[in-house]
Formats: sequence, C-alpha cells, structure tokens
Amino acid sequence: MRSATAEHTGILRSNVCTVAAQTKVDQTERFVSLLVTLLQAPRRGLTKAQLRHAIDGYRDLDDKNFESKFERDKAHLRELGIEITADAGAANDSFYESGALYRVDPGQTQIPEIAFTSQETMALTLAARLWADPGFGGAAGRALARLTSADALAVDASPFAARLTVGESVLTPLTHAALRGEPVAFAYRKVTGEESVRRVAPWGLGSRFGLWYLIAFDLERRQERMFRLSRIVSAIDATDAVGTPPRPAGFSARDYLARLSPREATTTARVRLAAGRGQDLRAAAVRIGSSPREGFDEVEFDYHDAEATSERLASLGADVEVTGPAELRDAVVRRLTGALAAQTGAVPEYSLKKTVGAGRSSGVAMAARALSIVAFVQHRGTAGRAEIREHFGISEHTLTTDLQRISLLGPDDISLGTRIDLDFEADPVQISTPPELEAPLVLSLTEAFVMVIGLRMLSQVPGTSTEAAVSALAKLEEATEHLPVLDAIALQSRADDDPELSGAIKRAVAEHRALAIDYYSPTRDEVTARTVEPVRFLESGPTAYVQAYCRERRGMRLFRLDRIVGHAQSEETFTPGERHAAEARDLSRNLYAPQDDDGAVVLAFASRLDGLLRDYSPSRVAAGRGAEKDLRMGEVRVAGSTHVHRLVAAHGGDVFVTEPQELARETGAWLRRALKAYSIDTESGNAT
Repeated sequence: MRSATAEHTGILRSNVCTVAAQTKVDQTERFVSLLVTLLQAPRRGLTKAQLRHAIDGYRDLDDKNFESKFERDKAHLRELGIEITADAGAANDSFYESGALYRVDPGQTQIPEIAFTSQETMALTLAARLWADPGFGGAAGRALARLTSADALAVDASPFAARLTVGESVLTPLTHAALRGEPVAFAYRKVTGEESVRRVAPWGLGSRFGLWYLIAFDLERRQERMFRLSRIVSAIDATDAVGTPPRPAGFSARDYLARLSPREATTTARVRLAAGRGQDLRAAAVRIGSSPREGFDEVEFDYHDAEATSERLASLGADVEVTGPAELRDAVVRRLTGALAAQTGAVPEYSLKKTVGAGRSSGVAMAARALSIVAFVQHRGTAGRAEIREHFGISEHTLTTDLQRISLLGPDDISLGTRIDLDFEADPVQISTPPELEAPLVLSLTEAFVMVIGLRMLSQVPGTSTEAAVSALAKLEEATEHLPVLDAIALQSRADDDPELSGAIKRAVAEHRALAIDYYSPTRDEVTARTVEPVRFLESGPTAYVQAYCRERRGMRLFRLDRIVGHAQSEETFTPGERHAAEARDLSRNLYAPQDDDGAVVLAFASRLDGLLRDYSPSRVAAGRGAEKDLRMGEVRVAGSTHVHRLVAAHGGDVFVTEPQELARETGAWLRRALKAYSIDTESGNAT
C-alpha cells in the first residue's frame, strides 16, 4: 500500500534518481538493494544476470567490474549477518541466461519475534548505552532499534553506569578478527624486550586484573598461546593462512582467563622514590626503606604488567628510578626515550578547526543504520525526525542522507519487486516496505556482540536491573544461538579486582551512606582525606569510578577506584538532592572535566589514541602526519604543565606538545632530567 505522500515521494525519488544517474552509485545503496531484491525474489532465487539487470549500479559495469563488486557486496552482506546462497541448475528462459540461482533464506535473515517485558526493555536500553566507543556504540543503537519498539527511556539516573570502551587500540580489530575467525599478524614485545612478528588465528579475548589478553593459535609455533594486548606494538594486519585450525568446540575465553593466578601474575618492582613523592606507590608498598641515593627512599610494590606499570612510573619523571626487574626498567626507559624523540622531533603542519569530525562511517555501518532506521520507524508506525536523530546520534544532514538512500533501495525492475517508499523530507517519517521486509533483519555479529556483552555486564552488577538483564540476556542468547562465537569474549568488571572496595562503594550508593576515603591526586602527588556522598558507580573501559558529592570540594567529583588508597563506611546517611544532580550527566560522559582556570594547550595524539583525545573534549582539532604515524592535534585545557609532562611521558611518543612552544621546550627538558637517572645521553636533544 502506498503512503499518503506517495505522489510527492515519487517526484522526489525521480529527482534523486536523476542526480544518481549522473553520479557514481552509492555502494551502500547498491549492496542493500541487492538484499531487498533477493528478499522479494521467488523462492527459487534469481540468476546473476537478473540481478545485474535489476539493480542500479550493476547495469553499466563491464563483466570484470561487475563480478568484483558483486562478490564484494556479498561480503558486505555477510558482515551484516546475511548469507547469500547459490543453487546450481537454473532453467533457460527467453531473456536471462541460465546459471546459479542466488537467494537469501528469510528464516535466516529475520529476528524471531521476542517479547520483552518493560523491565527487560529497560535493561536492553541500559546495555546499549554502556558503549562509549563510537563504532560499538553505533552497533548497539542499531541493535536496540530492531529489538524493541519502546520509546527512548530515561535511564541516566541509574546508580550504575558504564562506558564500555575498547581501551587498547588493538582491541577493536582483534575483536572483529576473533568474531569472524580471521587470522591476523602483529609485532609483539616479549618480557625480555625482544620484538617479533606473530601470525595467529584469534580464538577469543578477555580482561583479567585490569589487563586485556588475546587467546589465539600461533600459526608458526602450531600451538595455542595467550598474548597481553599491552605488549602488541604494531597495528593489526590481516594475513593469509593455510590450514588455520577452527576455534575449539565449547571454547570459553572466561575459562582460559580463569587459569591466570593473581599470585603468579604478580611481580615485585624495586624503585627509588624521591622523598614525599609517588604517594600512591607508597600506599601500595610492601616495603619502604632507606636508599643510598640522597633524598630518595627504596620502595618495593607488586605489579601485574610491566608495560602498564611503566606508564605510571614514566609519568613520575625524575622523581623515580627503577632498579628492577630489568623488564620494568627497560619499559620505563623506552617510554621516556620515545616521548623525548617525539617531543623534540619535527612538528607537522596543521590548521586547527572548531568542529570535531567523527569520520565517515563505513558502508556496512551506514547500511546497518539505514536498515535499523526502517525497523525503528516501523516499530512505531511513524517517528519524528528529532526522535530518530536522538536515538541514532546523527545530525539532520546525516538523517536526510540516510532517508534518501532508503528511498532508493530495491530493484529498478518492478517485475522483480518494489522499492521502499517514504518521503525523506517529511516530519514525522513514515515508511512503507515490501511485506518481506516487515520483520526486522537479523543482528549482525557485531550488533549481537555489543548487546550480549552489555547485558552480561549489567547482570553482574547488584542494585541495577539485574534480574531483568539476566532474563533479557537469556532471550537474546537463544535468538542468537547461531552465533556461538559470542563466548569468545569475556568482559570482566574492573571492580572485581578489588571486591572489598567496590562492594563498600556499591553499598554506599544503594543505602545513601557517606564514605570516608583517602584519595591520591596525581596532579599534586598527594593523598588527601575526603568525605563523599556516593550517588553512582561508573565503569569506563579498564577503570572503575565512583561519582560522588565531595564535602571538602563542595561539588560533584569523579573518583577513580584505583586511586582510593583507604576507605571507611560510616553510619551517617544523606538524602539525595539538587547538589547530587548537578553535572551528573556530563561527568558520566566526559571523564576529564577541565576547571575554569585550566590553560589551553595543543597536543598531538597518535591516531590510535582518538578515544583519549575525545575524553579531553578538544575545542579545536586537526589532522597531521608525523615521521612514522598519523596524528590528531587537539586544543585542550589541562591543569598545569605537570599534567602535560606526565601525560607525554606516560604515552612514550604517542602524545607530545606542539603549542605553546615554551611548554614544548619545557617538556623536553623535563624528559631529559628523567632520563639522567638511567645514564641516557640526551645532550644532543635526541635520546640514544
């Protein structure tokens, strides 16, 4: 049935088609039109020649380009969770050649109807909103649009929140490789500091003790291995492999990670700390003694990972000297020398702009979003443009582009089906689809992954919609049982590493009890006593936080759990009020909240640290190319030069100062002083 705006839509479509005919056909439109056409095809399927004739974007291609694009489009649909099958033995007819018949099975492309309760819908919404990573967050929004017809829910006041981020830059490509069973190659640094290229078949990933691990089959060594992501020192590249073994039946990343013993994973560090400095390390020390170096103390503490610990030690600069073990000392020296080389190297030309570009989505992501918009509107019968924009986090321009693309989906040959019908300028939006598209399409592997992981995280947290998350998870896992590789990812709550502290905080949040804490401030390198009124427990990637009103600072603050070095729960209760609501939403989304007196500086970030740059909420950005890597420049506000020095040192060459030049020179001098303790010659301005 045509909508009331069908005539107007036809005119608009005609105009759009005229433009499309004069320009290159959108690849997203092409491969989704392939899907829409096949969904309407006769049960026997369509020949390649029929598809070539029916779909705009195929007809004008020569044979070679058509074959290439057809295979690529099938691969794109496979990423969306839709498999095209080919059956031999098509009959001859008067117009189309004989050949294989291509089709999709509607039973394998549509989500079975799932009845979620209102509480389960709330849990699904919470699970989708856990993801702060742009790619996974978009997938979560698309999945939610196809799973539930509920309107946007107000869940910001939940006492538990999370920003599930990939954290490690290599985690995103490794996750995709593990889910799809694709072999990869990367450079890996051993405990000894030696680097080598490893070719592996990823089986799964998971977090333990705040660290991410890859479980994989090493293709050269022909045995299973476990790799710490913090020791992967290159990009993740696809690699060819013959005879790659499949993931073992019944594989569980959680079972593999359970083999890691906290005691076996711990090593004792030996450092010399300047008197009164490194208060967090002193609080965790197993021994503090006198040192032959005047003005310093000998301090020993336990750590899990040399690379992760070297970030903290490098950020202390000249206030620390690592004396052992060698792997930790070498890791700190590598960070300092890398930071100095970047800080004193050539600065690329750049021009800062006020807008922060989010980058163009991939064709598969745009297709998934377009199909999810169709499901979103169909669930409601009609939907306002503002409602659609808010749900999918897109601009008005992007929405209009998506709706234009949707209006062109389907075959040009009306004998093979109809197109999706809508007025892409209307508000509210109403969409009429062929009957074959009335049921939402299956979740892609990535979409199922983010929702299942989000629900698993919620189900571990008492005080939230735990029961609803568990029941929604059971229904979703049953609907995605054809995707058993979801067990390849084991995401453990970071708070589980210190259940005593996290338990005390969660009780304080639930019971509205004041909490006395001793909190380490890295900017001032001091531990201060605070009395806080906790209102929310927050996780962001590998870090857990408590959001609380601080009586000493008289404002809402975000406290990292790993910087709370002492705590005591009191019997005093408080009544949540206006002071607890202030800035709550902003604090949960922007973890670095600049103060009014913070100064503006321009920092260069390696492109893999885009997430860190976003957390600093840059006012202006630019792109550039360094000697060995792509860079993102951002104008950010920071709390003094000490914060900048430590940030640069911690990231070992992936962050450096470009403006002001005085701060850049000062940071270089700070790094040289830090390296003197290790007998590193920096007189020439370059670390050796």
